[in-house]
Amino acid sequence: MRDKWTKFCPKCGTQTDELFDSLCEDCFKREIKLIEPTGISVSICRTCGCYFKGNERTSIEAVVEATIRKEIWKKYGCDSEVEIKEIKTGDKRAHVVLIVKAELRGLQLTENGELEVVLKRESCERCNRIAGGYYAGIVQIRADDRIPTDDELAIAEKVARSSLIEPDFISKEVLLKEGLDIYVSSMDCGRMISNAIVRRFGGSYSKSQKLYGRKDGRNVYRISFSVRMPGFRVGDVLEVGDKRISIAKLVEGRGIEGVDIDTDERVFLSKRETMKAKRV
Repeated sequence: MRDKWTKFCPKCGTQTDELFDSLCEDCFKREIKLIEPTGISVSICRTCGCYFKGNERTSIEAVVEATIRKEIWKKYGCDSEVEIKEIKTGDKRAHVVLIVKAELRGLQLTENGELEVVLKRESCERCNRIAGGYYAGIVQIRADDRIPTDDELAIAEKVARSSLIEPDFISKEVLLKEGLDIYVSSMDCGRMISNAIVRRFGGSYSKSQKLYGRKDGRNVYRISFSVRMPGFRVGDVLEVGDKRISIAKLVEGRGIEGVDIDTDERVFLSKRETMKAKRV
């Protein structure tokens, strides 16, 4: 005799004790489509080759995952996991092989599939800004009571470039008789470069701002960072109180090591002490 609680799937006629949206488990799973073509597209910069969506840098993986997860949430109201197995990129399209997993009505669902991502070749905002000579601030490298040497400026330029974190950039450099001006893309970029140069050479930096214009109802400022290298170098002699110290080594971010000329004793001067020293 048939159990009175047994149910029938209206689609396939299978007897079951539990229905999912009026269907048996197998029919319910077949009705669910986790991977469907959705016209996914991503822009690729024709200059630097980076992928971006709007003004945000991204990747094919990130765009596919975000799109699939968003569509599943809209259709079924559940979270999902997207695993990209393979990507083959062409000139205009990328072929993506993936696995999507989700839990719906208490059932674990897994779907293997493929889809295509349209590649739109455009210029990203960063490259447009670089091409247009955009800058938001200037790092002005100088030295106290002297002119920085060519070697110092070459090292400072190298330190500046090694401090960059994308999407920041240096738009141009201007060599002046009194030092070097580095034009940077953001205030944070200028601050990082200034800190890095001070850590390398000692000295200090300050900043000032100048109103450049208005955008979207807000004032836009350009920032100047004045980096001051110490007024001394290795081999210089400093007068500290009643002592004369020959500089042997600049200790990055800390101070200097030197030798007392009168006693041949090795000494260390902190950054604060060097600020009170005078070059002989």
